[in-house]
Amino acid sequence: MNPTAITAIQAMVAPGVLITTAAILSGGLLAMYGSVNDRMRAMDRERLETLTGAGGTLLSAADVPASGRERLTQIDAQLPLLLRRHRLIRDAVLLIFAAVAVLVLGVIVIAVAVTNRSGAAGTVALVLVLAGTVTLLGGLLLAARSIMISAEAIDYEVQRSLSLGS
Repeated sequence: MNPTAITAIQAMVAPGVLITTAAILSGGLLAMYGSVNDRMRAMDRERLETLTGAGGTLLSAADVPASGRERLTQIDAQLPLLLRRHRLIRDAVLLIFAAVAVLVLGVIVIAVAVTNRSGAAGTVALVLVLAGTVTLLGGLLLAARSIMISAEAIDYEVQRSLSLGS
């Protein structure tokens, strides 16, 4: 292997680590996305079942027993939070995917810059790696915000349930 190829490979290691990190993060976020999706579907189904009377007729909230009305109140407060969280996770994953694409492009340009000893290509590679890193950070910030919303939704449900019967 010639020294230029070795130098190119060495220069590609740091973006490669970022790409691997992004892949691991996106896998975890996709699992969260699926979990939130399943939770929303379950709550939606529970809401519909609570509002369904004998023979499949739809009831108004006033016709539902008190415990059912309380659960409807909880569901109606939480579903918008879950929907917002779902969108944030989606946006985080999409940003991380975009970061991977930019970082991979940066790796390709690094190889071109090193093998051709091109300062201009080196500058482009640096810009791409920095842009990919900033994009990855943006995805992480969105993911962090979705975690905060999750805590708010759980806190609401628990506090609301604890207040019952007092």
